[in-house]
Amino acid sequence: MSKKKKVFSEEVELSEIVLEKTNQAFAMIRQEDIVHMGKTNTKGKRIYKMQAAAVAGICILTVSSISVIAAIHHYWGRGMNGNIQASDAQQQALTEQNIAKVYREEPDSSSLAVTDNGITVKPDTVVVDERFAYMSFSISGYHVEDGTEPGFGMVTVYQGDNPEDESSWVNMYGSMYDGIIPDENGSPIYEDGSPLESDENGHLISHYTDSNGDMEYIIQASVVNENDSLLGKTMHVSFQNLGTHSRAAFTLAVEGNWDFAITLPDVSSSRTITVGQKVGETGFTLETIDISPISMKANYSVEEAPEEHEDDLGIPEVRGVVLKDGTRLPYLTNGGSMGYTDSSRKNACHMAGYDRVIDVDEVAALIVWTSYENEKVEIPISK
Repeated sequence: MSKKKKVFSEEVELSEIVLEKTNQAFAMIRQEDIVHMGKTNTKGKRIYKMQAAAVAGICILTVSSISVIAAIHHYWGRGMNGNIQASDAQQQALTEQNIAKVYREEPDSSSLAVTDNGITVKPDTVVVDERFAYMSFSISGYHVEDGTEPGFGMVTVYQGDNPEDESSWVNMYGSMYDGIIPDENGSPIYEDGSPLESDENGHLISHYTDSNGDMEYIIQASVVNENDSLLGKTMHVSFQNLGTHSRAAFTLAVEGNWDFAITLPDVSSSRTITVGQKVGETGFTLETIDISPISMKANYSVEEAPEEHEDDLGIPEVRGVVLKDGTRLPYLTNGGSMGYTDSSRKNACHMAGYDRVIDVDEVAALIVWTSYENEKVEIPISK
């Protein structure tokens, strides 16, 4: 599996997608746009050097035991629902099962906020399984003009206690939530279901702020090592400087540091299902699938590893599912990683998060793409 480390001015990638890709292309890029993150202070070929600001204290968050759950109606918020969509019933169920955590419900929620230079950042919601962690943070006190793209200058994410340790690395994608979500076919729409609108210059109009004028930053992080687990781990998230992004340029508006150490929920929601079916005409057999309401890991045996095409390993990708009632979600998965799990290249896996929560019991089949052959194969997993 790839083990690259990067910290980046994250909004550049999202701008290029929003401005240049629409409809199905948008959905396809969403599945590929995971950036490997580590603990360094450089971004690929671009390095931003900014004057250091006074560090606001690190806010330590823990997941407490659930009590008086029935009296609380859990609401994940617009940012988390933009990160991974969930119905009201799904939000209640996953929160009550301690798979999700809504921090604003905590009695001491105000103490979880970090304020620097008049800008307050605080955790809103986390949803976690073994492989993926979805996190949202609310931002208040910062405003931008219409038509500009807000963002942080630097975002650092790592797990554990030692950022120098390779085991701390995670795969990560993050952005300021822009009010745009994919529909069931992967096409972009506004969160209220309306189609996208463009400004006079032909650029898509984004809705970064809520009715209170606050914004949310959303993160999707996943394990680098396929045998690792995020359950119960401490996730460090550090935001540095606020400003606006325009293509490859970041314009600083407010210096600041907002640092958090989040202890993730430790409840497993993943189930292993034995499949044992060959994937089309490929040399791959889908042996098992580890599947949860928010991500999956497909485990393959390999007769003979195919020739690589540039950065395409030829490993099949699970892109969607078919539910028992016939509903098809062809673009369910939203970013992930894949690779051979042994030196003989006789075993491989594909890990992917979703763009919406699913009921594992209702999944009848997987929709699998055979990599560069662009063949879709449906593999039943329920009897």
